[in-house]
Amino acid sequence: MKFNLKSIGIALSALAGVLALGLVLFFVFFPKELAAREAERLIEESTGRDLTLGENIEVSFWPALGFSVDQAALSNPESFASDEPFLAAERIVFAVKVLPLLRGAIEVKELTLEGADLRLAAKEDGAANWAFPTEQTTPEQQTTIEDLRLDDVRLVDSRISFQGAEGEPLVLEDVDASLRLDSLDEPAALDAAFDYRGQRIETESTIGLPRAVLEKGETPLAASVRSAPLTASLDGAFNAATGALSGQLEANGASLRQLSAWMGSPMGDGGGFGAFRVSSQMAHEGQTTALNDLSLRLDDIDARGALTLITQESGRLRVNGALSAPSVDVNTYLPAPAQGQGEGGVEADAAWPTTPLDLSGLRALDANLNLTLGALQFQRMSFTDVALNLRVSNGAADARLSRVSLYEGAGTARMIADGSGRTPRIALELDVQNVQAETLLRDAVGFDKIVGRGRLTASFVGAGASQADIMRGLSGNANFLFNDGQWKGVNLAQMARSVQSALTGAEAGEGGATDFAELGATFAIANGQMATDNLRLLNPFVRLEGRGLVDIGAQSIDMRITPRAVRSAQGQGGDLSVAGLGVPFRVSGPWSRVRFAPALEDVVQNQVRDILRNQEQGSVLGQLGDALFGRAPTTEPATTETPAEAPAAAPADGAAPASAPPPAEERTRNPLEDLLRRATRPTAPTPAPPTEPTPTPTP
Repeated sequence: MKFNLKSIGIALSALAGVLALGLVLFFVFFPKELAAREAERLIEESTGRDLTLGENIEVSFWPALGFSVDQAALSNPESFASDEPFLAAERIVFAVKVLPLLRGAIEVKELTLEGADLRLAAKEDGAANWAFPTEQTTPEQQTTIEDLRLDDVRLVDSRISFQGAEGEPLVLEDVDASLRLDSLDEPAALDAAFDYRGQRIETESTIGLPRAVLEKGETPLAASVRSAPLTASLDGAFNAATGALSGQLEANGASLRQLSAWMGSPMGDGGGFGAFRVSSQMAHEGQTTALNDLSLRLDDIDARGALTLITQESGRLRVNGALSAPSVDVNTYLPAPAQGQGEGGVEADAAWPTTPLDLSGLRALDANLNLTLGALQFQRMSFTDVALNLRVSNGAADARLSRVSLYEGAGTARMIADGSGRTPRIALELDVQNVQAETLLRDAVGFDKIVGRGRLTASFVGAGASQADIMRGLSGNANFLFNDGQWKGVNLAQMARSVQSALTGAEAGEGGATDFAELGATFAIANGQMATDNLRLLNPFVRLEGRGLVDIGAQSIDMRITPRAVRSAQGQGGDLSVAGLGVPFRVSGPWSRVRFAPALEDVVQNQVRDILRNQEQGSVLGQLGDALFGRAPTTEPATTETPAEAPAAAPADGAAPASAPPPAEERTRNPLEDLLRRATRPTAPTPAPPTEPTPTPTP
């Protein structure tokens, strides 16, 4: 039989046509449903989970074996019984390479999940629903994912949630992610972009040992995060069994306040908590994050130490640890009305701010911190060498300074700021020694008239909606004792020696100073007013007694003082009761313009009282007749008082008038006993009592 080339060509063409027709008929009449069911069976055997494939199934055989399907779902393992699937997708495209499959290897050419919902979950015992069986977990199974390769795995417009053993779930929306995996024993690259709490987050990560993720082991992990609130990177390890993360952490952002609000712990309105940068060895597991070898930069604070961050059941963040820093300015974190005013300290000629005081930011977190600070600024007050324990709980902050140097002295202090209720409260305890009075009082309350060194103790509390309300409601106590200083603005010694100027009503001129060896007082504080009845000043040749009010709320003073010129050179530690000529003065006015003026009403009333008392003893002529003729007087026995004991008019040159010492009963009586009462309730001059006729001597 002869075959020519033409016949061979016709036969081959016919055969090719038959094969082509056969392939077309195969694809047209291929039982896709049967293939889908077989795919479901194989995946269920390899994973131990139920796979459900929906409609619109498409199958390919070359160059990759695969399929695409709408509405697919993969169930949770039996230990995670739930009506919701582990994975559900609107569409899945899956294809594996044919030749590697023939030798038992799975090389995924493409796996695309569109509109997927991936629900990750973990239990307290470490079980996770993303763990799949391998040869180590199910050696009796023939089909595993031991030899797995992923060339192109993508999530498009998907959603990922993670539910731990407790707490609220972590939800990522609008997820676009890609994964490349060459082998379970080689690093995998995972990149993703998603929305979290209204912010778009971009991540890049490298998983060093993918097998460990499936087998609930530990794998090296390098990851970076970029977003508006936070930029961070971690180079460390991830434990798939516990969800623990560890490694070197670097993080920074433009505002810690905004980051805290984004994370679900808003701080409320206020200052500070701006730009930050963190570098630390991190260990995170469950609700606890430990930061060791910590370097923290926040606003102008540059601190070192270690912190532990705990997310509590209440949702508040708890911060424990110890930090040291060269300097901290607390004013940065105080509401504006409490930050202090002006470069030179509190403005004494301005009222306390009435702007509402908001301490609600203290409710955002709890803390127990030990701070060692080189310098601390609070309002206008400056502290150095500070050892501070700060506790924040339930909206209240308790700061205890166990060691502090301030204004060339040292001591201890404690301050409580309570924002737990509707009305803020502030409390302060202070005990400092050897401090400079002028700068301390100027920075604390704006009063700069006292110069000297000494001890100051105070304990007070106030409540109110503003700083002005708090100052008007202060209660507590305080005392001070300063040595070797001056009372600036007036020369009280000169006043004491110049009774003439007092009687003429001339006010004390500005300028000058009163030197003292010792100045002290004890105050009771109520309703924003400090009251004292034992103000004392000791100095060679001068003694001073005083009593009155310092109105903190109104920033004013109203006191009566009596400087006395004495004949004693003893100053510090001297006897306050040493006799001397005393002229009362009124110290009054706002702190910025304190005025010293003679209390003339007291001087005149004292003179009238002394004259009338002498007049009650009878006339000089009657006393002389009784002495000469032995007739007993009808009034009280005569004393040694003479009219000279009443203050005499001062000479024109202003020198202090000569005067005999007052009677013993007058020396023991406090000359200012009724002074405050008289100042607040004017007293009419006492009318002179009628005098009895002087008896005529009998010849």
